[in-house]
Amino acid sequence: MAILEMKYYGSAVLTRPAKPIKQVDREILMLARDLLDTMYHYQGVGLAGPQVGVSKQIIVVDCGEEYQTDPYILLNPLVASAEGQQVGSEGCLSLPDLFIDVERASCVKIQALNLDGKPITVHGDGLLARALLHEIDHLKGKVFTELATDKEQLEREIPLLKER
Repeated sequence: MAILEMKYYGSAVLTRPAKPIKQVDREILMLARDLLDTMYHYQGVGLAGPQVGVSKQIIVVDCGEEYQTDPYILLNPLVASAEGQQVGSEGCLSLPDLFIDVERASCVKIQALNLDGKPITVHGDGLLARALLHEIDHLKGKVFTELATDKEQLEREIPLLKER
């Protein structure tokens, strides 16, 4: 298990759609473990393959006991449904120390494959919905700043982010 190198704002891999995973093999199993280790190391609640330079459709999410009993490791996740709305502060391990309000669905249903290659459905609300949607956006080559509700705050923060 390893702590993987993070890719930060401006890295091309964060703006490209990730490739679907066709087969769960040893490489994917190791990547899943390393993604979890990396997420916990940086004290995040989610992490996607592109954030560590791996353009594959894999995410890990752990929002804590209030939301789930075990971390989710999802391959090729798709949003099956999204309802309601919530606006809240959001951050990203690839954009350190930047927190801005983002509007997201408040309740989601996600369809994906687990590490056994079997289809699963994950339901999430609140923080878990936010984290799932955030990580799935990474797989589409989208960064949460694209959804900022306060564009003026974002314009002030981005130059600071580049300096950091």
